[in-house]
Amino acid sequence: MLKNAIHFVKRFTRSLGFKISFYAGLVMFLALLVFSYKTISSQESSFIKKTVQDSVKDSEVIKAAIGNGMMTKERGIIREIINAIGMTEGFREINIYDQKGILRYSTKQIRSSVPIDLSNDPLLYDLKTNSHVRHKISDDGSVITVVNPLLNLPSCSAAACHAHPEIDRILGAVELKIGLSNIRQEISRNSHKTVGFAIALFLVICTMSGAAVLLFVNPAVKNLQEKTSKMAKGEYEPRGQTMGKDEMADLTRAFDHMSRQINLRTNQLDTSRRMYKSLFDEAPCYLTVIDKNFRISRANRTFNAQFGEKVSQYCFAGYKNKNSRCDNCPVEKTFYDGSSHQSEEIWNIDGHESHVIVKTSPIFDEKGEVEEVLEMVVDVTLLKKLQFKIEQQRQEFQYLFENVPCYLTVVDKDFNIVRHNNFFARDFGVAEGRKCFQVYKGLEEKCDNCPVEKTFQNRAVNYSEEIWRKKGEDTYIIVYTAPVMDEKGDVTAVMEMSTNITEVKRLQGQLVILGETIAGMSHSIKNILSGLQGGVYVIDSGLTRGRDDRVKAGWAMVKHNVEKISDLVKGILYASKEREPEYRQYELGQLLTEVCDLYEAKAKDEGVQLIRDFQRRIASCLIDPGGVHSALSNLVSNAIHACRTEDTEITHHVIVYGRTEGDRLVIKVSDDGVGMPEEISQNLFTKFYSTKGSKGTGLGLVITRKVILEHGGIIKVESKEGQGSVFIIELPFREVIDGGEVQNESLLEFSQF
Repeated sequence: MLKNAIHFVKRFTRSLGFKISFYAGLVMFLALLVFSYKTISSQESSFIKKTVQDSVKDSEVIKAAIGNGMMTKERGIIREIINAIGMTEGFREINIYDQKGILRYSTKQIRSSVPIDLSNDPLLYDLKTNSHVRHKISDDGSVITVVNPLLNLPSCSAAACHAHPEIDRILGAVELKIGLSNIRQEISRNSHKTVGFAIALFLVICTMSGAAVLLFVNPAVKNLQEKTSKMAKGEYEPRGQTMGKDEMADLTRAFDHMSRQINLRTNQLDTSRRMYKSLFDEAPCYLTVIDKNFRISRANRTFNAQFGEKVSQYCFAGYKNKNSRCDNCPVEKTFYDGSSHQSEEIWNIDGHESHVIVKTSPIFDEKGEVEEVLEMVVDVTLLKKLQFKIEQQRQEFQYLFENVPCYLTVVDKDFNIVRHNNFFARDFGVAEGRKCFQVYKGLEEKCDNCPVEKTFQNRAVNYSEEIWRKKGEDTYIIVYTAPVMDEKGDVTAVMEMSTNITEVKRLQGQLVILGETIAGMSHSIKNILSGLQGGVYVIDSGLTRGRDDRVKAGWAMVKHNVEKISDLVKGILYASKEREPEYRQYELGQLLTEVCDLYEAKAKDEGVQLIRDFQRRIASCLIDPGGVHSALSNLVSNAIHACRTEDTEITHHVIVYGRTEGDRLVIKVSDDGVGMPEEISQNLFTKFYSTKGSKGTGLGLVITRKVILEHGGIIKVESKEGQGSVFIIELPFREVIDGGEVQNESLLEFSQF
């Protein structure tokens, strides 16, 4: 019974209704007490103030009585007035002091005219100087003392009875002591009434507040409690609208809104949970959850399909069949510092070496401590193979880029070269950061019809053929440009490939020349065959008629044409066959003399003066005498033929010049014959051109050029139509010292004329 009562009391005192009613009443009670205290204090101050005012009035009456009594010398009347006032209710004592502090009169039965020590009395110690009315309440609050000084007024100091001079301002003081017991009693009665009223008001307020809580608050609170309990179980679903406009109705509506939001978030959380669970199970990588003992607590389907059911086993055993933790374990690191860690490892899976990436992430509990670790393992073996293949292809591309036999550059939008290959660097040097048109062509502005610019504009491959000047010669270049795009498909740079096709152009020209040569040779061969046919006809007719002279004439014709065929075939073989010069020590002056001696008679017959502008002994050097003799013979023969004229009065000249100039052998064959147009002289050594018309094959100059090039020399021609021609040969000077060849190679760079 007692326990039930105690339980009821505890439950009641903990209830919301009790707390609201109790604390509301308590606040009102305390407020009333504070108000009562202020009121009583104010009342007490008013009573004391009134008492002081009344005391001052009585003291003034006493002062007036003293003044009249002194004037009339009726001291008995003074005592009667003082005694009458002293008999009034509340007066305890009335004392009169002179300026020396001698008590002259007192309502108490004490001896007067006795000096009193006033130094310790706060109201009387400055009796002689203080002219103000003053009062003081005793320490126990039962008595109030009022002191009113007796002033030396003019009417008093001028009276005949007065014994004090005018300079004495204060003659004494009236002291009144009044009891405060009646005031204290009144205040005490008011205090008791106020406290009683406060207690009664406290009880009334508590009762009314409790009743209001029971009637208006408790039902709503219980309703909220029931809703909260259902919501905690996931069974509460708000329905309908809550009526009312008070705070409890607002609270109920807010609770219903909160319930709807919680239900929505709960559904979303449940959906996310199912989604994450599905993601965990279906992820195409190995996912496991590891506890603090390094045991697998959960694993996804991919893991189970590969490694089997390994839940509750150690992770190092489940993944790697090991008996101890791995070195540099990322799971251990995550447990230690609460951060994610990643590592690349090589595992043996199904007997094959597999590259994997291991990623660990912490799973925290409600205290923020790492409870478990999520370990994700991705097999990147295929990716590694692809990376290796890409790297291999990159290296192949790099090798191709650097070693392809053409100029490769990568040019940005400002026409700056950002990269180039080795072939480019060999001919142009390191040019990264420089403008492409400056490096390639020495221009200050971009080229007209620039293929790089076109590629930036149309994002396509562009092509052009150009002619560059390189080392004073025309160089034929074919240029291709292709866009270099980023991941967004925007052209960030252009790859420019420039190929030197000068040799191709030369071969094309040679093919053209070959066709022209074949046509020319065909005509020559046709003429020779015609001569052979004519000779055979003459022989046949001589044999038929028995005429030996016709047979001899025909046979001479056949022999002449056979020799022409032989020379033609030998010339073709010499021009087409690759051969090394047969070097031997020979005197250049002697060789020039032999050529001039060979053509001296022919020149004279043609009316041409052959002039020898060389010393018989110029220099002994290493040359191929036969090859050089053949080349010079062709030049001298052509020069004599160019000077042929029907005008016998004009004498033409052919000059053969020979000198050593430094490390070169210089030979010149010049004539003042018909000369050649510029278009012929420019292509003279690239075509099978004959200065003898139909009588020549054009092989002579081809053979001449071939011999000179085989010696590492150069040959060039200077000619003007109607003014003659000059053929200039420069050979490197080679000599033999102590049985060894000393070869000067200074002219080899000119050998590709």
